[in-house]
Amino acid sequence: MNKIPPIDAPHSIKLIKDFIRIRVSEAGAKGVIIGLSGGIDSAVVASIAVRALGVEKVFVLFLPSDTTPNSDLKDVKSLCSQLNVKLTVIDIQKLINSYSEEIQEKEDPSLIEWANFKPRVRQTVLYFFANRLNYLVCGAGNKSELMIGYFTKFGDGAADILPIGDVYKTNVFQLGKYLNVPETILAKAPSAGLWKGQTDEAEIGMSYSQLDSILYGFERFQTEIDVADYLQIPIEEVQKIRSKLYQSEHKRRGPLIFKLGIRTPNIDWRIPLIKPSDV
Repeated sequence: MNKIPPIDAPHSIKLIKDFIRIRVSEAGAKGVIIGLSGGIDSAVVASIAVRALGVEKVFVLFLPSDTTPNSDLKDVKSLCSQLNVKLTVIDIQKLINSYSEEIQEKEDPSLIEWANFKPRVRQTVLYFFANRLNYLVCGAGNKSELMIGYFTKFGDGAADILPIGDVYKTNVFQLGKYLNVPETILAKAPSAGLWKGQTDEAEIGMSYSQLDSILYGFERFQTEIDVADYLQIPIEEVQKIRSKLYQSEHKRRGPLIFKLGIRTPNIDWRIPLIKPSDV
């Protein structure tokens, strides 16, 4: 077993570009819409999408709330200037306040229901514009976070395509460097901005480097003991990630369907994405 190896950036970017172009074409869509956060994941996705489709077919939004760091907008503007894409900014705090007032519950970012509400509001806005423009919503979830369920179900996990969903966070940074993502984005601590001072690694409980190394071991069918011994870390750290894999499986699937008929949607009745010529 090896620690997570470096990614072949040029080859991987070429494949991801092809994936974006093919999926947009198959869907009969006109382009993609991306929610920029000021972080590395959405910056990498936007950079590749522009290279794949051209700036005229990539619509980007920045959707801040009261807990969004002020520096994020500056970083997003820097990226958009570099990519030459037009930026649309919509403050979602008024939507959150309206919801809070209607259900007579004060917003508390430290509570899981409010932390998850923000990504769901953002995705609602993204899909509103996606419907209007006939664009696909292009998500920015990476492999590390998808595998441990570190995303909001039907929030930032809701997308039509996930171009870097099979790329570990460690490798996302490598892609970012190759794509010349602004240094301020590359250097900042990853954060979902769910509350003031929140960072992803603190919430996960370990560095992305360690997380990715553990996941890479599991991907290669290594046992918990093998992974812990190789990485020279307590086996409890490995077991914690194994537990997250199982507990979050429901987040990586669509709603479970009770099988009653001969062929059941999304179980044994699945339609290929590539359509026959007569459809």
